[in-house]
Amino acid sequence: MEATTAASQAAVDAVPLRANREFRLLWVGQALSDFGTSMTALVLPLALLSSGYSTSATSTIGTAVLVTAMVLRMPAGYLTDHYSHRRLMLVADLARLVTVATVAVWTYLDRLPIALAVVTVVVAQVGVELFRPSQNATVRRVVPAAQLGTAISLNQARAYAAGIIAPAVAGVLIAASLWLPFAIDAVTYAVSALCVLALYRPLRRAEAARSARPDGGAGRTAGRAGAQEAEADGEAKKAEAGGGAKKAEAGGGAKKAEAGGGAEEPEAGGGAKAAPRERFLHRLTAGLRHVVRDPFLRTLAGLAAGDNFAFQALAYALLLGIGREHNGAAAVGLAMSAAAVTGLTGSLIAPFLQHRLRMQTVMAAGPALAGVMLALAWYTGSGIAFAAGYSALCLLTPVNGAVFGTILATTVPENIYGRTTTALGFITEILQPLGPLTAGLLLTYLSLSGAAAVFALAFTVLAVVALLMPSPPAVPDTEKATA
Repeated sequence: MEATTAASQAAVDAVPLRANREFRLLWVGQALSDFGTSMTALVLPLALLSSGYSTSATSTIGTAVLVTAMVLRMPAGYLTDHYSHRRLMLVADLARLVTVATVAVWTYLDRLPIALAVVTVVVAQVGVELFRPSQNATVRRVVPAAQLGTAISLNQARAYAAGIIAPAVAGVLIAASLWLPFAIDAVTYAVSALCVLALYRPLRRAEAARSARPDGGAGRTAGRAGAQEAEADGEAKKAEAGGGAKKAEAGGGAKKAEAGGGAEEPEAGGGAKAAPRERFLHRLTAGLRHVVRDPFLRTLAGLAAGDNFAFQALAYALLLGIGREHNGAAAVGLAMSAAAVTGLTGSLIAPFLQHRLRMQTVMAAGPALAGVMLALAWYTGSGIAFAAGYSALCLLTPVNGAVFGTILATTVPENIYGRTTTALGFITEILQPLGPLTAGLLLTYLSLSGAAAVFALAFTVLAVVALLMPSPPAVPDTEKATA
């Protein structure tokens, strides 16, 4: 039986991603959704300006997005770990479909009110926060461990491709009619929802097959970490921790959902027996506590927070510093398009680099290259070199994402995976709101070349810190987990 199971698993691992039906459905649905979302993000502020609102009033939609993201990031991870991924993704797509379709109709009939615009971006961000961790957890289930890095890279590539194509298409559609981009965005959400519906039954059958296996359902793609924890706690608990949460997410019932949720604490904070009536706040922060207690994740979160802050500040310095010059708007647009192209390139080369470079080298390469280009911008006063520094970060950011996504997917226990990834996202993005303010202050007192010197120093420090990071935890031996 063990030989048969190993042979079956090897056959699954040998299937390329392009032939993986579940991954293909997710990728296609989200590729279209990313395209529509990118158009709406560009067109919505233009619709408000054309309706007579001031730039300061229009900027409130950006604040609404940021606040919504920070408030919902960790609760969304909790929902991911305790409820059906399929239902969460469907709710996210359908809610966004309704609001964007409402904007399309309203824009067609009359001028767009700012209150509706704010509601739309808030609902859209709620959808993003619900969909993203559920999608990540689903990818972890349907993609073998050996292919996770490639899958994550392809997911990043689709977002960069949307960033390249969507602005040009949006410009053509706006010239025809302002409501058209919103209508197309609504259609993309409908297609994404249909893809999720088509994904559900194959996932359910796969869960049933795993649950029927003699190893307690701890398969390579869904229960690697759960099986290891179960072995440490005994065979009785193995059936509860290895199968309960997965069956609950696949529609197995409320009682099993409680068993899956209660089993997270031994993995997050010790070997004590799970308490089914544990306080909600304790369960909600399980992922955050896991990050804080893990030396690698704690260091990664701190370094990534610094990287994200500097990246955001550099983006706004590019926008404000070059944009205020003669023909600056065209130059900024060209620079952003070039950055999107390099980001797409980085997503495509990520699988090649992540298997050939140390994690510390990958983490340090982007800041180091950006530091060199920004030092050149300081020395020469060249705006092109300044933009090249930003593009250098965009080139290697997807490689970092693929590396870290693979590490998290193969080492974090599944029943706190959603909360851990969203807790990391919350910590790493908490300084981002200060980026635009920092860029504005720098350009108030310094020239663009002077700001380049400050950024060059900051990215050099980040590169050195990255080289000194601890090594990631060892990836569990999946062959032993399924034996």
